[in-house]
Amino acid sequence: IDAPLHLPRKGTLRKADKEMIRHGYRVFPPVLPAMKKLTIRAEKLTEQIVKKGYRVIEVHPTSTRKALSIPINDWRKIQTVLTNIGLEGDTEVRTLTSHEIDAITAALTAYLYTQNRTEAWGDEEEGYIIVPKRQDWRTLRI
Repeated sequence: IDAPLHLPRKGTLRKADKEMIRHGYRVFPPVLPAMKKLTIRAEKLTEQIVKKGYRVIEVHPTSTRKALSIPINDWRKIQTVLTNIGLEGDTEVRTLTSHEIDAITAALTAYLYTQNRTEAWGDEEEGYIIVPKRQDWRTLRI
């Protein structure tokens, strides 16, 4: 899920957020008004998904792109990269929205997670943010 799954125990940042920042990733504090609303919604969604027997991970698409040396906000270039690493479908036939690209990037992170090609920042109590191990996207094939 591309949203914080937990609020901090105290203060404005979780351990995961602090570790992300320390490793050069930019994240927003989960307690900002808009982020807090998103976090509460993500917590509820996570509960529903877990009840059905699925595992949920927290991802941050911008950080995934940074870890893989993919452009951060140039949506056309990002789409080209996604096609070049082997993703098929709409990436090849139409211009995707930024939200669709973020969703695909989140799914890419989940795929890399299943391949043990990610790192987890945070702790059990406040949750982890999953980010790919740093590598250049040109060496990545799906």
